[in-house]
Amino acid sequence: MQDHKAGFSGDLKNILKDVSRTLYLSINILPEPLRTSMALGYLVARTMDTVVDCPAIDAGVKREMLGLFRSLENGNNAWALAARIKQAVTSIPSQKEKELLFKFEKIAALYAAFPEQELAPLKALVNGVAKGMEMDLGAFQGPGVAALKSEDELKKYCALIGGEPGIFWARLYRETIRRNNVNPGKFPSETDAALIGSALQITNILKDMAADLSIGRCYLPQPDLDQMELKPVDLLKPGNIEQVRPVIYKWISWAVDQLDLSERFLASIPKTELALRAAFVWPVYWAMDTLQEVAKANLLEPSARPRIKKARIYSTIVSTPPLLLSNTAFARGYRFRRETLIVQISGG
Repeated sequence: MQDHKAGFSGDLKNILKDVSRTLYLSINILPEPLRTSMALGYLVARTMDTVVDCPAIDAGVKREMLGLFRSLENGNNAWALAARIKQAVTSIPSQKEKELLFKFEKIAALYAAFPEQELAPLKALVNGVAKGMEMDLGAFQGPGVAALKSEDELKKYCALIGGEPGIFWARLYRETIRRNNVNPGKFPSETDAALIGSALQITNILKDMAADLSIGRCYLPQPDLDQMELKPVDLLKPGNIEQVRPVIYKWISWAVDQLDLSERFLASIPKTELALRAAFVWPVYWAMDTLQEVAKANLLEPSARPRIKKARIYSTIVSTPPLLLSNTAFARGYRFRRETLIVQISGG
Protein backbone atom coordinates (compact mmCIF):
# COMPACT_ATOMS: atom_id res chain seq x y z
CA MET A 1 0.00 0.00 0.00
CA GLN A 2 1.32 3.39 -0.96
CA ASP A 3 2.22 6.30 1.31
CA HIS A 4 -0.52 8.42 -0.27
CA LYS A 5 -2.87 6.71 2.15
CA ALA A 6 -1.49 8.75 5.02
CA GLY A 7 -2.89 11.87 3.36
CA PHE A 8 -6.39 11.53 4.78
CA SER A 9 -6.33 14.36 7.29
CA GLY A 10 -7.08 18.06 7.60
CA ASP A 11 -10.07 19.24 5.58
CA LEU A 12 -11.22 15.80 4.52
CA LYS A 13 -11.09 14.45 8.06
CA ASN A 14 -13.10 17.43 9.27
CA ILE A 15 -15.70 16.94 6.54
CA LEU A 16 -16.21 13.34 7.60
CA LYS A 17 -16.62 14.47 11.19
CA ASP A 18 -19.21 17.07 10.18
CA VAL A 19 -21.38 14.89 7.93
CA SER A 20 -21.48 11.80 10.14
CA ARG A 21 -20.47 12.01 13.78
CA THR A 22 -20.90 8.31 14.54
CA LEU A 23 -19.22 7.03 11.38
CA TYR A 24 -16.33 9.40 12.00
CA LEU A 25 -15.79 7.87 15.44
CA SER A 26 -15.77 4.36 13.98
CA ILE A 27 -13.49 5.14 11.04
CA ASN A 28 -11.08 7.34 12.95
CA ILE A 29 -9.90 4.49 15.19
CA LEU A 30 -9.00 2.24 12.25
CA PRO A 31 -5.36 1.74 11.24
CA GLU A 32 -3.99 3.02 7.97
CA PRO A 33 -4.42 2.26 5.12
CA LEU A 34 -7.86 0.95 6.08
CA ARG A 35 -8.95 4.29 7.57
CA THR A 36 -8.34 6.23 4.36
CA SER A 37 -10.09 3.68 2.17
CA MET A 38 -13.17 3.51 4.41
CA ALA A 39 -13.39 7.29 4.78
CA LEU A 40 -12.93 7.92 1.08
CA GLY A 41 -15.56 5.38 0.12
CA TYR A 42 -18.05 6.99 2.49
CA LEU A 43 -17.33 10.55 1.34
CA VAL A 44 -17.72 9.68 -2.34
CA ALA A 45 -21.03 7.90 -1.62
CA ARG A 46 -22.21 10.81 0.55
CA THR A 47 -21.36 13.28 -2.23
CA MET A 48 -23.39 11.19 -4.67
CA ASP A 49 -26.33 11.20 -2.26
CA THR A 50 -26.14 14.98 -1.84
CA VAL A 51 -26.09 15.47 -5.61
CA VAL A 52 -29.08 13.18 -6.21
CA ASP A 53 -31.06 14.96 -3.47
CA CYS A 54 -30.31 18.42 -4.90
CA PRO A 55 -33.55 19.96 -6.26
CA ALA A 56 -31.68 22.36 -8.57
CA ILE A 57 -30.28 19.57 -10.75
CA ASP A 58 -32.42 18.01 -13.47
CA ALA A 59 -32.99 14.23 -13.23
CA GLY A 60 -31.28 13.67 -16.58
CA VAL A 61 -28.22 15.61 -15.43
CA LYS A 62 -28.17 13.62 -12.20
CA ARG A 63 -28.00 10.39 -14.23
CA GLU A 64 -25.10 11.79 -16.24
CA MET A 65 -23.32 12.77 -13.05
CA LEU A 66 -23.75 9.28 -11.60
CA GLY A 67 -22.09 7.99 -14.76
CA LEU A 68 -19.14 10.31 -14.13
CA PHE A 69 -18.87 9.10 -10.55
CA ARG A 70 -18.47 5.55 -11.89
CA SER A 71 -15.24 6.60 -13.63
CA LEU A 72 -13.94 9.02 -11.04
CA GLU A 73 -10.38 7.79 -11.51
CA ASN A 74 -10.46 9.43 -14.95
CA GLY A 75 -9.10 12.97 -14.50
CA ASN A 76 -11.33 14.45 -17.22
CA ASN A 77 -14.44 12.93 -15.66
CA ALA A 78 -13.46 14.15 -12.22
CA TRP A 79 -12.94 17.68 -13.57
CA ALA A 80 -16.29 17.69 -15.40
CA LEU A 81 -18.06 16.35 -12.31
CA ALA A 82 -16.46 18.92 -10.01
CA ALA A 83 -17.55 21.73 -12.34
CA ARG A 84 -21.18 20.54 -12.28
CA ILE A 85 -21.14 20.08 -8.54
CA LYS A 86 -19.96 23.65 -7.98
CA GLN A 87 -22.97 24.91 -9.93
CA ALA A 88 -25.29 23.11 -7.51
CA VAL A 89 -23.69 24.23 -4.25
CA THR A 90 -25.77 27.36 -3.79
CA SER A 91 -29.02 25.37 -3.77
CA ILE A 92 -27.95 23.10 -0.90
CA PRO A 93 -29.43 24.34 2.42
CA SER A 94 -27.07 22.48 4.77
CA GLN A 95 -23.77 24.25 5.40
CA LYS A 96 -22.08 20.91 6.14
CA GLU A 97 -23.30 19.45 2.84
CA LYS A 98 -22.10 22.59 1.05
CA GLU A 99 -18.67 22.13 2.57
CA LEU A 100 -18.64 18.54 1.36
CA LEU A 101 -19.36 19.68 -2.21
CA PHE A 102 -16.85 22.54 -2.03
CA LYS A 103 -14.15 20.04 -1.07
CA PHE A 104 -15.10 17.48 -3.70
CA GLU A 105 -12.03 18.20 -5.82
CA LYS A 106 -9.83 17.12 -2.91
CA ILE A 107 -11.88 13.94 -2.50
CA ALA A 108 -11.57 13.23 -6.24
CA ALA A 109 -7.81 13.86 -6.16
CA LEU A 110 -7.38 11.35 -3.34
CA TYR A 111 -9.49 8.83 -5.26
CA ALA A 112 -7.37 9.31 -8.39
CA ALA A 113 -4.18 8.75 -6.36
CA PHE A 114 -5.08 5.14 -5.62
CA PRO A 115 -3.05 2.58 -7.59
CA GLU A 116 -5.17 0.77 -10.17
CA GLN A 117 -5.05 -2.56 -8.30
CA GLU A 118 -6.52 -0.90 -5.19
CA LEU A 119 -9.43 0.77 -6.99
CA ALA A 120 -11.55 -2.36 -7.48
CA PRO A 121 -13.35 -2.26 -4.09
CA LEU A 122 -13.98 1.49 -4.43
CA LYS A 123 -15.32 1.15 -7.97
CA ALA A 124 -17.61 -1.71 -6.92
CA LEU A 125 -18.93 0.43 -4.06
CA VAL A 126 -19.56 3.46 -6.27
CA ASN A 127 -21.24 1.38 -8.95
CA GLY A 128 -23.56 -0.35 -6.46
CA VAL A 129 -24.55 2.88 -4.74
CA ALA A 130 -25.09 4.56 -8.14
CA LYS A 131 -27.53 1.78 -9.09
CA GLY A 132 -29.49 2.44 -5.92
CA MET A 133 -29.62 6.15 -6.64
CA GLU A 134 -30.81 5.45 -10.16
CA MET A 135 -33.67 3.53 -8.52
CA ASP A 136 -34.49 6.72 -6.62
CA LEU A 137 -34.58 8.72 -9.85
CA GLY A 138 -36.84 6.15 -11.51
CA ALA A 139 -39.23 5.59 -8.60
CA PHE A 140 -39.77 9.19 -7.53
CA GLN A 141 -40.61 11.27 -10.57
CA GLY A 142 -43.01 14.13 -10.97
CA PRO A 143 -44.98 16.06 -8.36
CA GLY A 144 -46.53 14.58 -5.25
CA VAL A 145 -45.48 11.73 -2.99
CA ALA A 146 -44.83 8.29 -4.47
CA ALA A 147 -44.18 4.97 -2.72
CA LEU A 148 -42.00 2.05 -3.73
CA LYS A 149 -44.03 -0.63 -5.51
CA SER A 150 -43.15 -3.70 -3.46
CA GLU A 151 -41.24 -5.21 -0.55
CA ASP A 152 -38.71 -6.62 -2.98
CA GLU A 153 -38.06 -3.15 -4.38
CA LEU A 154 -37.30 -1.79 -0.91
CA LYS A 155 -35.05 -4.76 -0.10
CA LYS A 156 -33.20 -4.35 -3.40
CA TYR A 157 -32.73 -0.65 -2.68
CA CYS A 158 -31.32 -1.40 0.78
CA ALA A 159 -29.03 -4.05 -0.75
CA LEU A 160 -27.56 -1.42 -3.07
CA ILE A 161 -27.39 1.65 -0.84
CA GLY A 162 -26.51 -0.22 2.37
CA GLY A 163 -25.46 -3.70 1.28
CA GLU A 164 -22.79 -2.61 -1.20
CA PRO A 165 -21.05 -0.48 1.44
CA GLY A 166 -21.26 -3.53 3.71
CA ILE A 167 -19.46 -5.64 1.11
CA PHE A 168 -16.87 -2.89 0.67
CA TRP A 169 -16.37 -2.89 4.43
CA ALA A 170 -15.93 -6.70 4.56
CA ARG A 171 -13.44 -6.70 1.68
CA LEU A 172 -11.25 -4.08 3.33
CA TYR A 173 -11.44 -5.96 6.63
CA ARG A 174 -10.42 -9.18 4.90
CA GLU A 175 -7.37 -7.53 3.33
CA THR A 176 -6.33 -6.04 6.67
CA ILE A 177 -6.75 -9.36 8.48
CA ARG A 178 -4.87 -11.23 5.76
CA ARG A 179 -2.01 -8.73 5.93
CA ASN A 180 -1.73 -8.82 9.73
CA ASN A 181 -2.31 -12.51 10.46
CA VAL A 182 -0.15 -15.34 9.18
CA ASN A 183 -2.79 -18.05 9.59
CA PRO A 184 -6.24 -16.49 9.96
CA GLY A 185 -8.80 -19.16 10.69
CA LYS A 186 -11.67 -17.40 8.92
CA PHE A 187 -12.64 -14.12 7.33
CA PRO A 188 -15.69 -11.86 7.68
CA SER A 189 -18.45 -12.90 5.28
CA GLU A 190 -19.36 -10.52 2.46
CA THR A 191 -22.87 -12.00 2.44
CA ASP A 192 -23.37 -11.27 6.14
CA ALA A 193 -21.88 -7.79 5.71
CA ALA A 194 -24.33 -7.04 2.89
CA LEU A 195 -27.31 -7.99 5.05
CA ILE A 196 -26.01 -6.03 8.05
CA GLY A 197 -25.47 -3.06 5.72
CA SER A 198 -29.06 -3.42 4.50
CA ALA A 199 -30.23 -3.26 8.12
CA LEU A 200 -28.25 -0.08 8.71
CA GLN A 201 -29.84 1.40 5.59
CA ILE A 202 -33.43 0.62 6.59
CA THR A 203 -32.62 2.18 9.96
CA ASN A 204 -31.57 5.38 8.16
CA ILE A 205 -34.68 5.26 5.96
CA LEU A 206 -36.98 5.01 8.96
CA LYS A 207 -35.35 7.81 10.96
CA ASP A 208 -35.28 10.10 7.89
CA MET A 209 -38.87 9.32 6.85
CA ALA A 210 -40.32 12.79 7.36
CA ALA A 211 -37.50 14.48 5.43
CA ASP A 212 -37.86 12.04 2.53
CA LEU A 213 -41.64 12.48 2.44
CA SER A 214 -41.14 16.25 2.18
CA ILE A 215 -39.33 15.73 -1.15
CA GLY A 216 -41.86 13.20 -2.48
CA ARG A 217 -40.20 9.94 -1.44
CA CYS A 218 -42.03 7.25 0.49
CA TYR A 219 -39.81 4.21 0.90
CA LEU A 220 -42.51 2.20 2.65
CA PRO A 221 -43.91 -0.14 -0.04
CA GLN A 222 -47.37 0.60 -1.43
CA PRO A 223 -48.75 -2.87 -0.50
CA ASP A 224 -47.88 -2.18 3.16
CA LEU A 225 -49.74 1.13 2.97
CA ASP A 226 -52.70 -0.55 1.26
CA GLN A 227 -53.10 -2.86 4.25
CA MET A 228 -53.39 0.19 6.47
CA GLU A 229 -55.73 1.91 3.96
CA LEU A 230 -53.21 4.70 3.47
CA LYS A 231 -51.90 6.57 0.45
CA PRO A 232 -48.38 7.99 0.33
CA VAL A 233 -49.73 11.54 0.62
CA ASP A 234 -51.42 10.59 3.92
CA LEU A 235 -47.98 10.25 5.49
CA LEU A 236 -47.51 14.00 5.21
CA LYS A 237 -49.94 14.28 8.14
CA PRO A 238 -48.20 13.60 11.47
CA GLY A 239 -51.55 12.65 12.99
CA ASN A 240 -51.56 9.44 10.94
CA ILE A 241 -48.56 7.98 12.78
CA GLU A 242 -50.53 5.39 14.76
CA GLN A 243 -52.11 4.08 11.57
CA VAL A 244 -48.71 3.56 9.93
CA ARG A 245 -46.86 2.35 13.02
CA PRO A 246 -47.49 -1.39 12.34
CA VAL A 247 -45.65 -0.97 9.01
CA ILE A 248 -42.77 0.78 10.78
CA TYR A 249 -42.58 -2.05 13.32
CA LYS A 250 -42.53 -4.60 10.51
CA TRP A 251 -39.42 -3.03 9.00
CA ILE A 252 -37.78 -2.60 12.40
CA SER A 253 -38.20 -6.36 12.85
CA TRP A 254 -36.69 -6.95 9.41
CA ALA A 255 -33.68 -4.83 10.36
CA VAL A 256 -33.20 -6.80 13.57
CA ASP A 257 -33.28 -10.09 11.65
CA GLN A 258 -30.32 -8.90 9.57
CA LEU A 259 -28.47 -7.41 12.54
CA ASP A 260 -28.64 -10.80 14.26
CA LEU A 261 -25.79 -11.80 11.91
CA SER A 262 -23.52 -9.37 13.73
CA GLU A 263 -22.60 -11.97 16.36
CA ARG A 264 -21.21 -14.28 13.67
CA PHE A 265 -19.51 -11.42 11.86
CA LEU A 266 -17.71 -10.20 14.97
CA ALA A 267 -16.59 -13.74 15.80
CA SER A 268 -14.82 -13.86 12.42
CA ILE A 269 -12.63 -10.83 13.28
CA PRO A 270 -9.49 -11.94 15.18
CA LYS A 271 -9.32 -10.72 18.77
CA THR A 272 -5.90 -9.29 17.94
CA GLU A 273 -7.63 -6.77 15.62
CA LEU A 274 -8.99 -4.56 18.39
CA ALA A 275 -9.67 -1.48 16.24
CA LEU A 276 -11.50 -3.50 13.58
CA ARG A 277 -13.68 -5.11 16.24
CA ALA A 278 -14.51 -1.79 17.92
CA ALA A 279 -15.33 -0.14 14.57
CA PHE A 280 -17.84 -2.93 13.93
CA VAL A 281 -19.35 -3.14 17.42
CA TRP A 282 -20.18 0.56 17.68
CA PRO A 283 -22.34 0.93 14.52
CA VAL A 284 -24.30 -2.22 15.42
CA TYR A 285 -25.01 -1.10 18.97
CA TRP A 286 -25.86 2.43 17.78
CA ALA A 287 -28.20 1.05 15.12
CA MET A 288 -30.07 -0.92 17.78
CA ASP A 289 -30.23 2.17 20.00
CA THR A 290 -31.49 4.23 17.05
CA LEU A 291 -34.20 1.66 16.29
CA GLN A 292 -35.44 2.05 19.87
CA GLU A 293 -35.76 5.79 19.26
CA VAL A 294 -37.43 5.14 15.89
CA ALA A 295 -39.99 2.84 17.52
CA LYS A 296 -41.26 5.52 19.89
CA ALA A 297 -40.93 8.62 17.68
CA ASN A 298 -43.52 10.23 15.43
CA LEU A 299 -41.63 9.60 12.18
CA LEU A 300 -44.14 11.72 10.23
CA GLU A 301 -43.29 14.84 12.23
CA PRO A 302 -40.38 16.73 10.59
CA SER A 303 -39.24 18.24 13.88
CA ALA A 304 -39.12 14.87 15.66
CA ARG A 305 -36.28 13.12 13.79
CA PRO A 306 -35.07 10.38 16.16
CA ARG A 307 -31.44 10.48 17.27
CA ILE A 308 -29.51 8.81 20.03
CA LYS A 309 -27.99 11.19 22.55
CA LYS A 310 -24.28 11.91 22.67
CA ALA A 311 -24.18 10.50 26.19
CA ARG A 312 -25.37 7.16 24.82
CA ILE A 313 -22.73 7.23 22.09
CA TYR A 314 -19.89 7.92 24.48
CA SER A 315 -21.11 5.47 27.11
CA THR A 316 -20.92 2.77 24.43
CA ILE A 317 -17.35 3.77 23.65
CA VAL A 318 -16.37 3.74 27.33
CA SER A 319 -17.85 0.25 27.80
CA THR A 320 -16.02 -1.16 24.76
CA PRO A 321 -12.86 -2.84 26.19
CA PRO A 322 -14.53 -6.07 27.42
CA LEU A 323 -16.29 -6.47 24.06
CA LEU A 324 -13.00 -6.52 22.16
CA LEU A 325 -11.77 -9.70 23.79
CA SER A 326 -15.07 -11.50 24.33
CA ASN A 327 -17.63 -12.39 21.68
CA THR A 328 -19.91 -13.46 24.52
CA ALA A 329 -19.79 -9.99 26.08
CA PHE A 330 -20.79 -8.43 22.75
CA ALA A 331 -23.61 -10.95 22.33
CA ARG A 332 -24.89 -10.18 25.83
CA GLY A 333 -25.08 -6.45 25.06
CA TYR A 334 -26.62 -7.05 21.66
CA ARG A 335 -29.26 -9.45 22.95
CA PHE A 336 -30.24 -7.10 25.75
CA ARG A 337 -30.87 -4.37 23.18
CA ARG A 338 -32.70 -6.83 20.96
CA GLU A 339 -35.01 -8.03 23.71
CA THR A 340 -35.74 -4.48 24.85
CA LEU A 341 -36.61 -3.45 21.30
CA ILE A 342 -38.80 -6.46 20.54
CA VAL A 343 -40.75 -5.96 23.77
CA GLN A 344 -41.14 -2.28 22.85
CA ILE A 345 -42.64 -2.94 19.40
CA SER A 346 -44.78 -5.87 20.52
CA GLY A 347 -46.46 -3.78 23.20
CA GLY A 348 -45.23 -5.99 26.02
